[in-house]
Amino acid sequence: MAILILNHKVADYAAWRPIYDGDVQRRSQAGFKELAVGTQSDDPSMVYMIWEGDPAVVRAMLADPELGAKMKEAGVVSAPELIVVNT
Repeated sequence: MAILILNHKVADYAAWRPIYDGDVQRRSQAGFKELAVGTQSDDPSMVYMIWEGDPAVVRAMLADPELGAKMKEAGVVSAPELIVVNT
């Protein structure tokens, strides 16, 4: 397992968060343990999600067009960046 730090910009965090929370089943089925979700202190449009899980699984999930559509619906305005921290 590794620590997975994902970030991307959103148009409106308050609009994004309920859609993200509503997609918990996808993350759960992928085996991710959510450690934290929040915004950057000096840029509330920059969202960070910190999970524990398999990097290969998150990369496959990020390539899924269904997730891409969900992200667009949620107001994601930049490509996600993934940082993998091996533990």
